[in-house]
Amino acid sequence: MATRLDQTFRLCIDGGSIHENLEEQPVLFDVVVPPDRRDDLAPDAHVCDGEGAELKCRIDRLDTKTGQVRGWVVVPRMQPGVDVEMLLVPGTCRRPFSQQDLGPTVAGALCVEGWIHVDEARSEAVQVVAASWEFAMRPTALATCDAGAVDGQPTQGFFGAVFDGRFIYFAPQCNNEGHHGHALRYDTHMPFDDSAAWRAYDAATTEGLTTKGYYGAVFDGRFVYYVPRFDGDTQHSRVLRLDTTGDFTDNTSWSAFDAGQPISCQGAAFDGRYVYFAPGMHQDDGPSGCVLRLDTLASFHDEGSWDWHDVSTTGGLDCRCFDGAVYDGRHIYFVPLNGGPVVRHDPKLPFAEADAWEAFDTTGLPGFSRCVGAVFDGRRVYFVPYAHDTVVCYDTEVPFTAVGSWTAHAPGSVDGLDCRGYDGAAFDGRYVTFVPFWDGETTTDGFHARLLRYDTTLPFTAAEAWQAADGSVLAPPNPGGFNGGAFDGRFLYMAPWRLNDPSGQIHAHGQVLRLDTAAPGSSFQLRWVDCGHNGGLCGAVPGPAFLVNCADGPVCVQAHATVTAGWHHLAGVYSPENGAELWVDGECVVRQAARGAALPSAQEITVGELVGGSGSLCGHVAQVRLRSRRLTAGEARTCAANLRAPADFVRLVG
Repeated sequence: MATRLDQTFRLCIDGGSIHENLEEQPVLFDVVVPPDRRDDLAPDAHVCDGEGAELKCRIDRLDTKTGQVRGWVVVPRMQPGVDVEMLLVPGTCRRPFSQQDLGPTVAGALCVEGWIHVDEARSEAVQVVAASWEFAMRPTALATCDAGAVDGQPTQGFFGAVFDGRFIYFAPQCNNEGHHGHALRYDTHMPFDDSAAWRAYDAATTEGLTTKGYYGAVFDGRFVYYVPRFDGDTQHSRVLRLDTTGDFTDNTSWSAFDAGQPISCQGAAFDGRYVYFAPGMHQDDGPSGCVLRLDTLASFHDEGSWDWHDVSTTGGLDCRCFDGAVYDGRHIYFVPLNGGPVVRHDPKLPFAEADAWEAFDTTGLPGFSRCVGAVFDGRRVYFVPYAHDTVVCYDTEVPFTAVGSWTAHAPGSVDGLDCRGYDGAAFDGRYVTFVPFWDGETTTDGFHARLLRYDTTLPFTAAEAWQAADGSVLAPPNPGGFNGGAFDGRFLYMAPWRLNDPSGQIHAHGQVLRLDTAAPGSSFQLRWVDCGHNGGLCGAVPGPAFLVNCADGPVCVQAHATVTAGWHHLAGVYSPENGAELWVDGECVVRQAARGAALPSAQEITVGELVGGSGSLCGHVAQVRLRSRRLTAGEARTCAANLRAPADFVRLVG
């Protein structure tokens, strides 16, 4: 049946917004039919080219009352400076716009693009655009590397670590000679057991200060901040900072600032601008509730960049001595080492304002006890049990101070292993892995390497959701006794701290334990948001990220930027010649060197989530496109221009 001309509307793509010759290009349109023509708007419509040939399209919204018509169309050809005419005509679409446009990949190269709409500007969690990735069925792919004497230094005894997109930085705490400042770094682009992959630097006297004894680290996109704890003589607040753009072993890359209080910090969180240092002990007064905050956009050495705030009486409770902090994209949570109240801060409110702080009284929750570190899976915060066996999780979608929002569970004996006593945890997108430390019994034989893993796609209290593995058996001679760790997208690295000694005295070690979380055949993940507080005692805001498995190991590129709601174009590109690139809204924001050919996909591609439904995007994916080619700046800029202002990119002209 012929189309009535009075029900046909002419659309025009602005050629001035096209920056590259393009073919089969997805285009978002969002036009409003004027009031005098809304009676002509049919309840069903589709898009044709200027000659009347039907195009692939999808109408997401057609409102005959308001006149709004929003949808997608695949445009066969676009040229810079040349307007493209199209027709909106009545009738059901016979050439649907597909959510997936997947072409073959060859020569170890790939380009994964996503046209997405994000509902909430939440900068923490795991939010997947597209992936070809499967997780290891069991946490048994373990390896050990002895990093205890790197560059001739006593590199043993670390508390926490952090990942910057390529390197793992271990925070120096205490070795067999005492509290130390021997910072340790591992290059994830080199073999785990290659001595050249490891570097050490003695930062113990940076800028004339005693800079020893640290507990966790934060990465802000350029600088690593080491969290101050105890130097062997006093609790201290001397923050150590590394500029990662400089040479790791060059003293000019290192700086330090004394925040002026004899108060230790134990772990920290980062919201994209501010670092929040979790208070531990005051040298004279004992347990402390004084939170230290640093504005990373201000001068590091300026006293005005630093603030202290005492939260010890929040909610009328005794809120002191924390061990770890975590950010869920909305709030900062401080983890109670002594089993006391959990304190939460709202970064949107002034730091010292009383309403910005609240506390949950854990005495009403059976099983809640001492904790070291926490991790967030996109909905729940998991508090890591220190020297006991009860894991507690909080559902962030329900009221913080309600007891019913919290669940405690003691997995007990899992896979024949006694699972108790952990320091920190990591989230790989599906599983939470608890880092083994001490069972709470004796210091002669209580330090262990029994990993505990929870499958977040299963009920928290279900026995089948829990797995365990003994690293001392699977990766000998590892003695266990770890304190936190860091995750690079595929591998979890556990920071070596203390081993069993017949005397019961401190005996530090440098045996790093590594867990491979991926199954064979895993190829890539394109994430709108990556998890940065991932290890229990570290903090970062990676933002958008692209992870690709290659012949010589994984390559990860992270934007290290906060995100916004709305429409976005995201692309991860990899080739053996040019390495990895991450493109966000028309700009290449980061590059990383190649590691051989990208491994071919052996897993089904998932869109908007990982296998099993975890890592879901807070929004929706309009289209994912997979090709074996590079992305040009012109292509990316055209996509960004379209999504930034679809009403200007495609106009209703008649």
